[in-house]
Amino acid sequence: MKDKELREIDRYLDSFRFKEKGMEDRKIYAEVLDLRTLKALYKLSAKGYIKALGGVISTGKEANVFYADGHFEGQDVPIAVKIYRTETSEFYKMDEYLFGDKRFDLRRISKKELIFIWTEKEFRNLQRAYENDVRVPKPYVHYKNIILMEFLGENEIPAPTLADLGSELKELVDVEKFFEEVIENVKKLYRKAELVHADLSEYNIVLFKDLPYFIDMGQSVLTDHPYAKSYLERDLKNVLRFFSKFGVKADLETLIEEITA
Repeated sequence: MKDKELREIDRYLDSFRFKEKGMEDRKIYAEVLDLRTLKALYKLSAKGYIKALGGVISTGKEANVFYADGHFEGQDVPIAVKIYRTETSEFYKMDEYLFGDKRFDLRRISKKELIFIWTEKEFRNLQRAYENDVRVPKPYVHYKNIILMEFLGENEIPAPTLADLGSELKELVDVEKFFEEVIENVKKLYRKAELVHADLSEYNIVLFKDLPYFIDMGQSVLTDHPYAKSYLERDLKNVLRFFSKFGVKADLETLIEEITA
């Protein structure tokens, strides 16, 4: 990265208001966000959507998620800022989830534009799920490779995933009922929102207010996608595998029939 670009990155970072906790993460913002992304983030901030940037929630090969104080619908709200990496090499793995989705015309699309489409896809999937009473973070707005959505957690601490909790889950909830809630949300997602999560597991289900919430829905596909049924089966196998550790028993074929009937 050239010195001129580094100076410009610093200039944009200087223009943001950071929460006290976020100051220690300023270096991470500089390391993981490129200049184009910082400019996009600045536009969202200038529109009043982001009041102050906070700490890092998660970092990954495809996306980074940060906490922020946001402002939507006339009130201040805690938000999660999900930012897809524009230079990631992982997106070639995502073709199967994009092609076959009738909502997007992928002819003559560059790699950079593909990431913008993926961002829009996750936003629209979240919208579709949220509007049909599936427990997901409320999506607020998307722009280029950034999604602003409801923050699931308290006091700037994100709600734990089932993978984070492991065996501790049984001390916090009635696991049998919790499993039933997960399946009910899979059913709503399929029947009402006409979507399949396509990457559902203990890593993408969080415990928030004693209830399951689904996250990371970029790969979710419409139920008429050529691979929708196989993705649904894989999702349910993952869920059954996790909950079997707690003695929960259910028949895969019966669940598929119950969800898709």
